[in-house]
Amino acid sequence: MATWLLIHSPLVDAATWAPVAARLRKRGHEAVIPDLSPALSDGGSHVSRQAELAAAAVGHGPVYLVAHSAAGPLLPLIAHQLGMQDIAVLASVFVDAALPHPGQSALDVLPAAAVQHLHDMTVEGWLPPWTSWWSPEQLGAMLPDEQLRNALIEACPPLPESLFTEVLPNVGEHELGTCCYIRLSSNYEPFAAAAGKAGWPVRHLTGHHLAILTTPGAVADVLHHIVGTA
Repeated sequence: MATWLLIHSPLVDAATWAPVAARLRKRGHEAVIPDLSPALSDGGSHVSRQAELAAAAVGHGPVYLVAHSAAGPLLPLIAHQLGMQDIAVLASVFVDAALPHPGQSALDVLPAAAVQHLHDMTVEGWLPPWTSWWSPEQLGAMLPDEQLRNALIEACPPLPESLFTEVLPNVGEHELGTCCYIRLSSNYEPFAAAAGKAGWPVRHLTGHHLAILTTPGAVADVLHHIVGTA
């Protein structure tokens, strides 16, 4: 049986995947959530360290590789690192996630307005935690449970500007296995559309970007279904 390797966005913390992992384990699956946060402060390449941390979290294969949000572009490098450990990736699932952009930085592929917003927030090479990028009303709409919302706010770290300016290595997608896309929110429709044009299986789950926290059962269901039909 394949292990589910759940990769959190580097902008938030590993606990964002915990509710989905719990649902997968109830189904009898092994689910692993590597913590990528040490890569924010380590010297050198953020993405290389993130790939190492992700691959080190699983001792055997095969795996289903799953990314949320800003973790999407990391998947080719993680799959390559797993391959170096003789661990095969059966499928890679992008959950409301950005797509790989080898040879480019995040700033190279973001819309101009988003790039300007990041620049405006940057102070001495650091950006504030991701949860502060949203208004209290927006964050409350996604996470109406105050305890859950406060836990995320407390867990999200300040972010180095270099996380967005670092150019991703030119690693191909041939080690990703079958690629799939799950769209949670309308902001990620362009990525879902691009995935569909590429021939990937695509599923739409009505909700919001943090549905992995608020409706984990539904997310686990669609994950299980999409890899089963890919």
